[in-house]
Amino acid sequence: MSKVVAIGLIKKGRLDIRNRKDFTQRIRQMRDGSVTITVERTHATRSLQQSRYYWGVIVDLLSQHTGYTPDEIHEILKAKFIPKHLAVADENGVIKGEFVIGGTTTTLDKLEFAEFTESIRRWAAEDLGVVIPDPDTGALWPGAQGQP
Repeated sequence: MSKVVAIGLIKKGRLDIRNRKDFTQRIRQMRDGSVTITVERTHATRSLQQSRYYWGVIVDLLSQHTGYTPDEIHEILKAKFIPKHLAVADENGVIKGEFVIGGTTTTLDKLEFAEFTESIRRWAAEDLGVVIPDPDTGALWPGAQGQP
């Protein structure tokens, strides 16, 4: 086991871990060594409306413009706007290769996802000459009418 994830709550500066007994048991099963501990606030992920706009408008228009499939466009957009930097090291920790791949959109909250799509819209207009309608003009894109 290389990763243990737990849900918790901070109260008055103290971290309470839900199901601490299970968490502790899983930690005991890990090999000895260095670990990274990250505590982040949980947040609401992007809305269904944002997803529909992204796939039905942004990805669709860019796919039509470039000839790439929607999945290929999605990968390009992730690599360009939410890059994830990776390095591969040998057994001595010497870096043997560095790579940039697309990060994930699934954990972006509503504000982060809005910033992601706005960056894409700006880039598409400036570099590709593709005007992507604003998400607030829902009447201009499919599936948006009557959506929350």
